[in-house]
Amino acid sequence: MMKKQTTVTTLPRVLIVDDDAMVRLLAISALGQLDLDLHEAGDGAEAVELFRQQTYDIVLLDLEMPLMDGFTAARKIRALPGGESATLIMVTGLNDADSIEKAYEVGATDFVTKPINWAILRQRLRFVLRAREAFRSLQENEAKLLESQRIANLGHWEWDIVNNQAEWSEQVYEILGLTPQSCEASFATFLEAVHPDEQRLFSNAVSAAVGKGESYVLEHRIVRPDGEERYVVSQGQALPAEPGKVERVRHVVQDITERKRTEEHIFQLANFDSLTGLPNRELFKAYAGRLLAAAKRDGTRAAVLLLDLDRFKRINDSLGYKAGDQLIKEVAGRIASCMRECDLAAKVHAMDDLSYSLARPGGDEFMLLIRGVDRADGVARFAQRLSEVLAQPLSVMQQEIFFSASIGISMFPDDAQEQDLLIKNADIALGYAKDSGGGCFRFFSEEMNDWANKRVDLEARLNHAVKNNEFQLHYQPQISLDSGRLTGFEALLRWWPEGRDMVPPNEFIPIAEETGVITEIGAWVIHQACKQLRAWKDQGYDPVPVAVNVSARQFVDKDLVKLIKEELSAFGLDPGLLELELTERVIMRSLEETGVKLRALKEVGVKLSVDDFGTGYSSMNYLKRFPLDALKIDRSFVMDLVTDSNDESIIRAIVAMSKGLGLHTVAEGVETDQQKELLSSIGCDLMQGYLYSRPVPAEEAESYLHRVSG
Repeated sequence: MMKKQTTVTTLPRVLIVDDDAMVRLLAISALGQLDLDLHEAGDGAEAVELFRQQTYDIVLLDLEMPLMDGFTAARKIRALPGGESATLIMVTGLNDADSIEKAYEVGATDFVTKPINWAILRQRLRFVLRAREAFRSLQENEAKLLESQRIANLGHWEWDIVNNQAEWSEQVYEILGLTPQSCEASFATFLEAVHPDEQRLFSNAVSAAVGKGESYVLEHRIVRPDGEERYVVSQGQALPAEPGKVERVRHVVQDITERKRTEEHIFQLANFDSLTGLPNRELFKAYAGRLLAAAKRDGTRAAVLLLDLDRFKRINDSLGYKAGDQLIKEVAGRIASCMRECDLAAKVHAMDDLSYSLARPGGDEFMLLIRGVDRADGVARFAQRLSEVLAQPLSVMQQEIFFSASIGISMFPDDAQEQDLLIKNADIALGYAKDSGGGCFRFFSEEMNDWANKRVDLEARLNHAVKNNEFQLHYQPQISLDSGRLTGFEALLRWWPEGRDMVPPNEFIPIAEETGVITEIGAWVIHQACKQLRAWKDQGYDPVPVAVNVSARQFVDKDLVKLIKEELSAFGLDPGLLELELTERVIMRSLEETGVKLRALKEVGVKLSVDDFGTGYSSMNYLKRFPLDALKIDRSFVMDLVTDSNDESIIRAIVAMSKGLGLHTVAEGVETDQQKELLSSIGCDLMQGYLYSRPVPAEEAESYLHRVSG
């Protein structure tokens, strides 16, 4: 046993009983903020022995303990001197109605649910202490009690059992929404006001007080005549006329509706997602832990699914956060509907609620738990159906959005028996699904661990590359379709780790964006491009612009304009020699903020172009707001230009729109003479692609500069 305070005090004595030392430590830490004399016991037997040595005002008692459980300990404590007046607060499972009812039968006066919300528990103890103090005052001085009742919205009433008569204070009528004229003060009238679902618990508590001379504290609801539900705490004490013969019961009732609403609000904020109303990760894990424990006992299987929307950031950046929020809420509704349709919601006791099987831990990710599945193919059918439901287009901000989701699945007990490992394995499978192109589901397998480890290794090597300058810039020429002359270069990032082969950009760029290191890499690219422009100028070459790609993270960086000014000034360059390429999703992220940033960059004098144009959600109405210089036609339209009339029509429309806005057009990915000739006839201005040159190191790029500088 450990006593937090060793001096003799008049503070309320509290005994914390739990076989888990960590829980006791957390309880002492949380309740240490209150003026309490805290003691602890490691099991029920020790708690009974401590209570035999000295009485306690409050006992916080876990139900499930070895040696002696909470039910037995409560019964023994009630039988000890002073035990009849102690407040026994039982710690029980999530809305476990059976355990709660049994707890009251053995003498519990209140209960709290797991997982314990320490902030709410402190409020509970504050209330219990206040109620106990009010009860002592009632015994000592009736006049003082009446005043305290008026202040604390406390009502009191006494029931004469022998004559079956009751007397209510004015506050009791007020709490129940009744008047002396509208009803007769009686135990039956009060019981009738108790919520129907809780009348049995209340009646049992009063019966125990009458039959055993015990006191009780019970939190319950009452229903007023107008149908309004209020939360109250009823505290009762038997008043024996002689030992063993109870003739009267004294009751105190307090309206705690506002406190209850505050608790519910705190619980909501702590455990639920504010956007969708779904449980967050912690509440989901608490519930999943119980479900998996039940599955283990029953020998049944279960599945954890992690779902992530594909390219959600692109939609969010293009249409704004309001559209993203609308999409998330719609997806949550579709998932819940699909779970009901497939009848795969997990159900346990009083938590027979679909919502606890579906959670949103954050962002565009959702977590699902399915229990009672016989085979993995049943989960596969559900995942396939869910994919089909989510693939249906959605109207957001007056635009039809097509999207898909990636799903990772891990099976219990096949892949893991602990929920944290199950979630981790589902996350690995999710990453594998996204790496497979998205729009699909994948079951976890041991081979995926190797894939996940390789990804972690790549992240570490990428950070090493940034620190050790393992990057290079290659330059791809941009050629005039009219004259065939060099008009500029696009600088493209290449990574050659020391002693290894080159890592393709499509492998490391997404990771750089996810981890945020892309901003540092982007600054290095701008520096190197400016440095190379200065070197070519010093070598006597005629200047041509160099374009660099700016990521979404770098574009919103508050120091971007300052960085570009400093680099141009440091190398003494004409700002028009540096071109910044931004994708549609970057410039459409927030039209107002984008406009401010683009105008600031334009004031510096750099050129601005939209990269991969045609793959996003921009339009002429939006583009004309921005000070742009060029549109780069995405290679996906150029690839089949010669054979696909739709691609040709799209390019013609882009070129026509560009000319209307006074912008140049650059076709990316040109690989054949037929593509070149058709682009020229359409009126496209520039091209780049393997037809003319692959991206090459700076030294090889100088051969093209020779021709220009002649």
